[in-house]
Amino acid sequence: MSTHTVTGQVGSNPITIETGKMARLADGAVTVRAGDTVLLVTAVSQRKVREGQTWFPMSVEYKEKAAAAGVFPGGYFKREGRPTEKEILTCRMTDRPLRPLFPKGYLYDTQIAALMLAADGENDADILAMNGASAALCISDIPFAGPIGAVRVGRVDGEFVINPTFEQREESDLDLVYVGNRNDAIMIEGAADEVPEADFVKSLRFAQEAVQKLVIAQEELVAQCGKEKREYEVNLPSESLQQIAEEIAGSRIGDAIQATSKQERDKKVRPLRDEVEAAILEREPETTGFQIEQVFEDLQKKAFRKAILEQGKRADGRATRELRPLVA
Repeated sequence: MSTHTVTGQVGSNPITIETGKMARLADGAVTVRAGDTVLLVTAVSQRKVREGQTWFPMSVEYKEKAAAAGVFPGGYFKREGRPTEKEILTCRMTDRPLRPLFPKGYLYDTQIAALMLAADGENDADILAMNGASAALCISDIPFAGPIGAVRVGRVDGEFVINPTFEQREESDLDLVYVGNRNDAIMIEGAADEVPEADFVKSLRFAQEAVQKLVIAQEELVAQCGKEKREYEVNLPSESLQQIAEEIAGSRIGDAIQATSKQERDKKVRPLRDEVEAAILEREPETTGFQIEQVFEDLQKKAFRKAILEQGKRADGRATRELRPLVA
């Protein structure tokens, strides 16, 4: 049994990723450590799409056991209950940057599971879960456009800190979670106490430098033990269907999506969708409802993108730097 270990030198407690010891039957599995906080993260994906599947069924589970801190539940409830708010938010924060990095049209059941094995009371495990999920997917044979790295940035006494401890976060006026790849930001989430824009931009660059170290560490792990990616099929609309949709509604969808409210937009867009559906079924009767929905959704996305990049205008008519009126 061979193990492989890499370390990303970020913050006061470097993040160490190891594979080969636990959960070897999973498609990909790693343990992630910062200080004495340790997580086991696994990734698995089915090799067959369920019949009738029309969306990407990925689930992310993050679980904190009381035993990880060396205690057991007290009070009236002696067993672990439903997920806490912290667990739910960590699941969402892990899911968000991963989901867009799977191939478009990949509809295989996929599960990411992160289990806290040990907690030191100083290092938050949510950042470890995100890095562990990326590493587990990268070394597996599951198709994934990673790796990605995740860090938390705080600012204590005017100095930026990568992955601050719980104690440092109490003194910090910035709580930024930053996820990126080697060159680009993928997700930004957080809060700040009236931090100037210039300082916030500096914090993003500071975070990107740390993220690059984590990405490089994961690339080293893949080079050591990564599996060859599996063959898979994607469910995407054919070019002929896209051409029909473009022919019927391509010249009118841009005007239809321009509305000040969702209700008005729906009134304009729905008739076009019905026209596209009728035209597709007339020419290719075997087309499924899912394929029609895919085609029309893709048509709308292209129209939204064109309006923003070429005209600098959002769907409700606002410019890209214009805020909507705030009403209390």
